[in-house]
Amino acid sequence: MQNTSSNTTQTQKLDTFEEVLTKNLTVVLCGLFIFYINGALVRVYFSVPSLRQEARYVLYVHLVLNDMMMVKTSVLLHVLTYAPGLISVPLCYILVISATATFQNTPVILAGMAVERFVAVCLPLHHGRLCTTSRAQVFNAATWCAGITPSLASLILSLKQRPLQFHTSDILCYHGSVFGPVHQVIRAAGNGICMAVVWVTLFYTYVHVLWTARAASSKGQPQKAQRTILLHAAQLLLYMLAYLSPAIDSLITVFPLWRTKVLFGQFLVFNLLPRVLSPLIYGLRDQAFRKHIKGALLCWGGTSSRKVHI
Repeated sequence: MQNTSSNTTQTQKLDTFEEVLTKNLTVVLCGLFIFYINGALVRVYFSVPSLRQEARYVLYVHLVLNDMMMVKTSVLLHVLTYAPGLISVPLCYILVISATATFQNTPVILAGMAVERFVAVCLPLHHGRLCTTSRAQVFNAATWCAGITPSLASLILSLKQRPLQFHTSDILCYHGSVFGPVHQVIRAAGNGICMAVVWVTLFYTYVHVLWTARAASSKGQPQKAQRTILLHAAQLLLYMLAYLSPAIDSLITVFPLWRTKVLFGQFLVFNLLPRVLSPLIYGLRDQAFRKHIKGALLCWGGTSSRKVHI
């Protein structure tokens, strides 16, 4: 999660009570909607054994669970910035680290899903050997290690630099209240490295998959792979746009009357909207999910375990 919470904290006094109520109600309702849709997808995944035997769905459900955790933490931090009370520093550490780690995990997971599709389309004879569920689970664990390492480094520095009295106090919780300028540099460096690696991976894999899909389409095979690639590219672009939030924050300082509205729209577009695309890309277009999703949304039981080949 970027600087949305801190910016909200700095500008909340410019909002009227009606604006505060409307913004928080909108954010909470959006979060509940995302939880409802993504929760149905998770229920389908754990109810259909065949889905748990394919690496692409292991990666996908990890993306969904990561998004759910990110949405929960982001919404909670957004609401807390308007709350009259303060929270303890240890709890704030947990919330901020959770929001930051889940935010950084998302592009890495998308890169892993791109590599899996690359192997499936361009190296089909090696897909069963290279893309196993156990390797997907190892990748998911490595993603969390890479995503949480910068935050843990910032936490260690903060524990050494801040006095004990600070860590036992109550504060208004956002990233800048627990981590100083040095930690911002660490986070910026981590984001830069992550963006570079992910974009290089996506460019290489998506271009090769697109070429292969086009060649296959010319022989009469379906073009679904091309549409899926384009949707993934749009999804990743929305995720990566969040890295532009510091630049947007600097630009809107010249328009103080629009600051709170722009920051709120930025929070919705950069933090919540991308989490709605995952159900559209897989839950509604993928046959394996689509045949079960209606029952999961209506909390029906008895999902079928018959394997669906796509």
